[in-house]
Amino acid sequence: MIALGKMNRLRVSRIGAYDTYLDGGDHGEALLLEEIGADKHSVADELTVFVYLDIDDTLMATTTKPRVLAGECASLQVVSLTDNGAYLSWGLNTDLFVPRSEQLGEMAVGSWCVAYAMVDKTNQRMIASTRLYNYLQDENNGDFKASEEVDLLISQKTDLGFKAVINGTHLGLLYNNEIFTEVKVGDSCRGFIKAIRDDLKIDLVLQKKGGDARSELEEVILEHLQQHGGESTLTDKSPPDAIYKQYGVSKKAYKNAIGGLFRARMILLSKEKIELVRKEGIVPEKGTNVWGNK
Repeated sequence: MIALGKMNRLRVSRIGAYDTYLDGGDHGEALLLEEIGADKHSVADELTVFVYLDIDDTLMATTTKPRVLAGECASLQVVSLTDNGAYLSWGLNTDLFVPRSEQLGEMAVGSWCVAYAMVDKTNQRMIASTRLYNYLQDENNGDFKASEEVDLLISQKTDLGFKAVINGTHLGLLYNNEIFTEVKVGDSCRGFIKAIRDDLKIDLVLQKKGGDARSELEEVILEHLQQHGGESTLTDKSPPDAIYKQYGVSKKAYKNAIGGLFRARMILLSKEKIELVRKEGIVPEKGTNVWGNK
C-alpha cells in the first residue's frame, strides 16, 4: 500500500520504449518521471520515490524528494498567482497549489510563506495551506515540558511577537520583548519551551536560562561579548536607541541585565566599556559601584 505525498519504496514493474513504471499496488502503476540514469533501471529494481497524483490523476513517481512531504511544514516561495489560488516552488517540476480558501492573508509572487502540505481528501492531489492552526495543535496535552529544547520554524509575525511551529506538530509564541536577535518568517532554529500557560498555550524562548538562573538577555550579552573580543562600548551611559538597535530592549532592561552580570562577577564595568571577566582573569572587588561611577 503506497502513501501519497510521501517517500515510498517501490519496485520497477516494467520498462517500455520510453517510460519506466513502478508497482503501486492497489493504486496501479506509477509513471517514473524522467531522470538521469533512468535507462539503467531493470525490472524488479527497488527505488525510493515520492509518489503523487498529477493534474490528470496519473500516478507519478520521482526519486527527487520535494522540500516538504504530506503532513509537514516548510518555508516555500510563491511563484505564481491565479484566481483560484497560489503556487509554491517545492523542488519538483510541478508547483504546489494553495487554494484561496487555504490562504492566511494575501500572497505575493516572490514572497515566502510557511505552508503545511497535505493530500486533498476530495481528489487525492497534493495541496498546501498557510492556515497552520487548522492542522497543527496549539495546546500542550503533555507533549512538552518547560525548558525542553525543541526545533522551531518561524511561521507568522503577530502584534505580540512571532508564531512558530514546534517540532512540526504544534504552534507556540515568541514574545517581542524576549527576542534579542533578528528573526523573520521562514527561519529555522532551536528554541526552548518557556512555559505552558493555564489555557495550555505554549510560550517559547530562543535561549534557555543558564544554570545560575541568568536571564535570556544576560545570556545574549555574554554571547555578544564572547564574539567581540570580550568588550563592548555599550554601557549604562549609552543612548537608549543604541542599546535598542543592538539588543531590541529598553535602556532600563539593559542596565538590569549588565548589573546582574556584574553582581555575578562575570563582567567588569566602567564609564567607557563593559568587559568580560576572563577565566583566568580579574574579578570585581566587592563593594565596587555597579555602574562604575565614583
